[in-house]
Amino acid sequence: MPRPQRNTQIPLRYRDSSPPPTQRSNNQAKRPKNDSKIVDRNQVDQALAVIEATEGADEPSTPISTELPQFKANYVENRAGAPRYTGLSALAFFQLFFSDFVIEMLSKETNKYAAAKLQNPIFLKKCHWVPITPAEILVFIGINLYFGLYHLAVRSDYWKFHNLGQFMSRDRWILIHRFFSTHSAPAPPNAP
Repeated sequence: MPRPQRNTQIPLRYRDSSPPPTQRSNNQAKRPKNDSKIVDRNQVDQALAVIEATEGADEPSTPISTELPQFKANYVENRAGAPRYTGLSALAFFQLFFSDFVIEMLSKETNKYAAAKLQNPIFLKKCHWVPITPAEILVFIGINLYFGLYHLAVRSDYWKFHNLGQFMSRDRWILIHRFFSTHSAPAPPNAP
């Protein structure tokens, strides 16, 4: 039984859009091709002489220590010497870095930054900001961690194929991403 032929034509979005090479007229001179096997010995000797001259002119090199300093993480061990943070669940480990205080601070600073940016009338017309809650900050961070686990080429594909809309809409995520802030520095006066 004959095997069916496959369509091997390249899709339009992957085709080369550069112009085709121009044809050379007969009266144009051809560029001579360099043979990589034929090397001018004089040029090699000159290059070697330059290299040797620069090496001898330098001061004697000082040896660089390749020994690394010993690192002791005192904060990991308690007084008895046993590691303090063993046996933690993924959530408990996450909460070591993002405590309730940190999440509250992130939501407060994001709301402050959004309020400062929304003083500009350009932003007022483009978006409708609803103050963010600490629960939404947790979902926002979770979605960003999810992005790191599953790599897709286009960000909107996460909402199409991975059903992230059940946690947060794409538009809301974009708004939070636009105004997310970790400190209370004032916005520049003419920033867009």
